[in-house]
Amino acid sequence: VSIGIGGSYLGNQVLFDLFCGPYWNMKSKEERHGFPAVFFAGQNVDPVSLLKLTEELKRRSGEKDNYKVTLLVISKSGTTIEPTTAFHVLMKELSGFCDVSVIAVTDAEKGELHRLALENNWDTFTVPEGIGGRFSIFSPVGLVFGSLIGLDTEEFLRGARTVEEFCQSEKWDENPALLLASLKYIGTSEYGLVSEVIMPYGDALRSLGWWYAQLLGESLGKKYNNDGQIVHAGRTPVAAVGTTDMHSLTQEHQQGKKNKLFQFISVDSPSLDTKAYCMEGESEGFVQMSRMLTAAMKSNAEALASEQRMSCRISVSRMTPYHLGALMYFFFLTIAYEGSLLQINAFDQPGVEAYKKILHQYLRSFLQ
Repeated sequence: VSIGIGGSYLGNQVLFDLFCGPYWNMKSKEERHGFPAVFFAGQNVDPVSLLKLTEELKRRSGEKDNYKVTLLVISKSGTTIEPTTAFHVLMKELSGFCDVSVIAVTDAEKGELHRLALENNWDTFTVPEGIGGRFSIFSPVGLVFGSLIGLDTEEFLRGARTVEEFCQSEKWDENPALLLASLKYIGTSEYGLVSEVIMPYGDALRSLGWWYAQLLGESLGKKYNNDGQIVHAGRTPVAAVGTTDMHSLTQEHQQGKKNKLFQFISVDSPSLDTKAYCMEGESEGFVQMSRMLTAAMKSNAEALASEQRMSCRISVSRMTPYHLGALMYFFFLTIAYEGSLLQINAFDQPGVEAYKKILHQYLRSFLQ
């Protein structure tokens, strides 16, 4: 059970969705090549979801002897409400019917989770100092989880390293990350774009949109610039997925306010493909479904362009750990570059503290 929220959850959900898939837990241990069934918790303060998870784990424990559950709890401070609550509830609920072990990914020297890990001699990994959660996928936050599901972490890191080496130039025409950041900056500052719709094509990429939404929103959504002036920078991120949301959001995208940028992501050669019957007018035959998916994305982009609406597309040849590492790190760089162009700090998130202070006041009043 991977326990975390924000950057301690979203990146791992991307890894799971792309390299395990929705039916992973239905497979036998042999079919999973010895890797465990995986569940997520701590991404919301939702008692129904959490207790449904404990019910499912209890049901599974009744099917075999010596049932074991490992809690991978990820929290730098160990006091964030959502993962802390999930962790304590699961420890209490699971201890009655299964063997529970804990792996902690937390601060190296301080914090409540660090203290508990020392007291209980749990396996512990460190969240690097100065790395915000949304940038942590290449640290133990993502690599420990990746190892538990059999991800080739060396290839994942190699993809990131390739992009780092390729995007060193200060010239926009030699640095694709700087080019994309510059174009988005111009679109925002010169053409009044206030929203960015991240729209990957394919169900397995849905969580990549959620992950990118946090990266964009927390990094660029800032009240002050580096000189302390009020600027209210950033674009509102909207996570969507093609083709699903072409049937729910495209009407507004196509004819609503011209204040949105569209970021499409596609995979040229998916890991699985098949042909489907297709009838267009008097013509009929069979078409590769991957071609249908790509055609839908291109059609969306062309239709938007016909109304002078801006979009950009990143095409990945195939989705392997190497390619995903490259893609996620590429987005890191575009965000860092655009933050510099906006003259803001893209690496902090002071705005989230406002609601947290109010929330803790409410919680103190509820204590019994």
